Amino acid sequence: MMAVVRERLRTRPLDRSDNPNRTHRLKPPLHEHQVDGVRLTQWQHKMTSSGRVWYAVDVVARTVWVTRVSLTAPRETH
Repeated sequence: MMAVVRERLRTRPLDRSDNPNRTHRLKPPLHEHQVDGVRLTQWQHKMTSSGRVWYAVDVVARTVWVTRVSLTAPRETH
């Protein structure tokens, strides 16, 4: 499972076309994550019914920062 998520984040972190219900931008105040003074958009990918990966995308540097991995739905999103 993680290998599939890793490949997805590596090749197309912002692509929602295959399943828009699994990948989406987090809502405020979780919608941004700061890395080295730069505010980046923060997204969530649902791996399973409860497993989540949060990540921030730096489009300019072509970098994806994994900010959280959880086997349960994070309480902050409820």
